Amino acid sequence: MATSDAPRVTRGYLIFGLLFAAAGVGLWVLLSSSLYGRAEIIVTAAQTRASGEYLVVIQDGVGASDVPDPQVVPGRIHEQTFDGSQTFTASGRVPRTLDTIGDVTLRNTSSRSQTLVATTRVLAPDGTLLRLKDRVVVPANGTVKAAVYPDKPEAFRQLAPTRLIIPGLPVSQQALIYGETSESLPSGGGEVPAVTVEDLKNAEAALVKSLSREALERFDGLLAEREKLYSKMVHKEVVASTADAKAGDQLTEFTATLTLKVVALAFDEVRLSGQVRQHLSEQLPFTHELVALDPSSLKYETQRYDPVRKEVTLKVYAEGQSALKPGSALLNPSAMAGLTKAQIQTFFQRYPEVKSVEVRFSPEGLPRAPRSASRITFTVR
Repeated sequence: MATSDAPRVTRGYLIFGLLFAAAGVGLWVLLSSSLYGRAEIIVTAAQTRASGEYLVVIQDGVGASDVPDPQVVPGRIHEQTFDGSQTFTASGRVPRTLDTIGDVTLRNTSSRSQTLVATTRVLAPDGTLLRLKDRVVVPANGTVKAAVYPDKPEAFRQLAPTRLIIPGLPVSQQALIYGETSESLPSGGGEVPAVTVEDLKNAEAALVKSLSREALERFDGLLAEREKLYSKMVHKEVVASTADAKAGDQLTEFTATLTLKVVALAFDEVRLSGQVRQHLSEQLPFTHELVALDPSSLKYETQRYDPVRKEVTLKVYAEGQSALKPGSALLNPSAMAGLTKAQIQTFFQRYPEVKSVEVRFSPEGLPRAPRSASRITFTVR
């Protein structure tokens, strides 16, 4: 019995030893991979819009090398006053104003005369209201003609022959004293052209535009060849604006006159763009960098002109694209040590500045990132 049991014990220890050795090798592989493997985390940054307004000074008559102040942009400035005059067409329409549209016959069938004052109302059956132009006395048992005009000229249309009552009289007298028309009363002549407030505003705007264009054309002739490539604009100030008509005047045409002071300027937009880039970058969070400046977004507005220093201060609006920069504190290898791919993905999903993340372990199949931060690298796209 003792002799037959010995081989079984030996084989059992052998199998156990082999399993223990295999586990040891697996553990060694796992530990060595964790300690000596590598992880590359590829971050695709989401670009976001950056915008801002900044003040920039344009200085006349200096070259780029002569301007030590980075906030100053070299350029050319020229001031001149222009006078212009132009005839414009009136766009308004108003009813033609006439003193009267005709006469009515006032009839008095009572035994007493009746005095009617100017503006006394005379009403037609269809609701058309006329008024007496002058004071009249209607004799007893007699008639008198009186000139009338419509109460609302713009709404009045031709009135056919009819009988008219005088609403201002007592009802008992309205049947005794009344008006009559023996022929149609015309509408009064329709509408005529008239100057509107908008006409006057548009005329001034047109003159400002025309004189500004003339100023730029003259200014261009003063520039050197290299300066003609500069961006150009004008600062405008209306010194005087007049017209030979006012709103409501019944005229077909009117003449407007304008005196305009123009400060024309040309500046090096390349240098200005560099300043704008710097301003945009400085306002970004420390985790971001400016990726691109949109040249089409640049908008300029003159803020101040100093004729003594020959300087113009511009307010510049600009837009660009920003993104997470490679050295951002968000890309911290120590925070990734020992994490799985899923955990790394989840970590970055919280940040809108990260568009997507790709995680690569080496060797392939490594369950977690190395525990040594020095073996974890970031790539930003």
